[in-house]
Amino acid sequence: MIDVPFFSQFLKVSNFYTLIAIVLLGAAIMCLRILKDKKVSFSKRMIIALIIGLVLGIGFDAVSSKNGIYIDHARGEISVWYGLIGSGFLKLVQLLAVPVVFLSIIKVVVDVQGDRIKSLTTRTFITLLSTTAISAIVGILVVKLFNLNAISFAGDLTKQKSEFINNIAAQSFPEFFLNLIPNNITSVMGDNGSIVSVVIIAAMFATAIRFLKVKKPTEVAPFITFLDSLRVTVNSVLTNVIKLMPYGVVALVSNTIITNGVQSVISMLGFIAALYTGVIIMLLVYVVILIFMGVNPVTFYKKAFTTLLFAFSSRSSVGTLPYTLQTLEKDMGVSGETSNFVATLGTTIGMNGCAGVFPAMLGTLVAAAAGATMDFSFFVLVVVVVTVGSIGIAGVPGTATVAATVTLNGLGYGSAISSIGAVFGIDPIIDMGRTMLNVCGSMVSAVVVDKWEGTFDKDKFNTPGTTTEINEE
Repeated sequence: MIDVPFFSQFLKVSNFYTLIAIVLLGAAIMCLRILKDKKVSFSKRMIIALIIGLVLGIGFDAVSSKNGIYIDHARGEISVWYGLIGSGFLKLVQLLAVPVVFLSIIKVVVDVQGDRIKSLTTRTFITLLSTTAISAIVGILVVKLFNLNAISFAGDLTKQKSEFINNIAAQSFPEFFLNLIPNNITSVMGDNGSIVSVVIIAAMFATAIRFLKVKKPTEVAPFITFLDSLRVTVNSVLTNVIKLMPYGVVALVSNTIITNGVQSVISMLGFIAALYTGVIIMLLVYVVILIFMGVNPVTFYKKAFTTLLFAFSSRSSVGTLPYTLQTLEKDMGVSGETSNFVATLGTTIGMNGCAGVFPAMLGTLVAAAAGATMDFSFFVLVVVVVTVGSIGIAGVPGTATVAATVTLNGLGYGSAISSIGAVFGIDPIIDMGRTMLNVCGSMVSAVVVDKWEGTFDKDKFNTPGTTTEINEE
């Protein structure tokens, strides 16, 4: 190890482990670049990137985890360098989240004819919240299936996490929703965690535009043209960013494992297995829903694969939103109005993973440890609290902590969340599955609502291939 500030603090390469990790990441990126030059399809490169990321993260940590230099120094340095690629890519996607949400909501509200906006809103809320209620039931079931006990997950929260949870726990239900109402358009537009507020502002602008299109069409026409041009430009920027996705996936997945360590995964294997079982059950529930709606679930999952893989890697529903919208509209035949409206609201309402399965699991665990009677009425209460509490939860990393705190407050056990602090120690590992489920749920909801509305293009849905492949070439 080189104990010199230039290497240890500035360059962040003070030991052999860090250097090898950087070289391996560079080699992985070069391999993916070669595959692209050889015209290997985008979806195949995404699968390869995921596998490389898993092998690199697990292999490197397994070999090095017993070395003191690696634990004390290299792990932090590797996280910084891998974050440069992975988090850097994710930031580029998140950069587009607010404008995509803002422009999407405006386009939907302005373009929807007559009273259809009412039926679209009603059906969207029914679908999103119904799947959340189902996911809450699944969360309860997996806790019972795996016979989980809160005592097994005891641990201390970090000071920062504890303060964050306490601030949320101190808010009443009305206060929580009051904070979602924007009072500064500039600050809201600069914060990915304020997506609900962005939706409110966009709806206000869109309503005004609809009114002015009738009363003052000449004056408002240039503004509408500007917004349409801006939306096309943002979509073009998005397409260019998406081309970098395989490189970002390698760094994101491997960094998640290296930063948390394989041992932390093993120590919490019971909870991780339970949560991912819940994710799998919900994916099967979506299959039933799609079949019921007359939609081929195999085709759906084939076309959704790269979007779900990115959601899994990025751990951000909002960050995935631009890609979700493109996949729904261009690959799955969902109308632009429905995809923009449902998928956008799906980042703040009815997130089946972060605001469904996960808080239901924690609510059941904590209540059982506190001595609550585990009867039918209690489980109904959990489902209701989780479903209502899922409204207004922003789809960014850390969302599940907010959802869990809101749920435990609603059950009366808000102060007990610190008793299972070990769960939050492996949050990045389980957050990957939760986020993937969030995005899959919103995509299924978009298909369901579009079928319900009668605007679903089944021919486009059944067309082989994806638009993403074509765009990338």
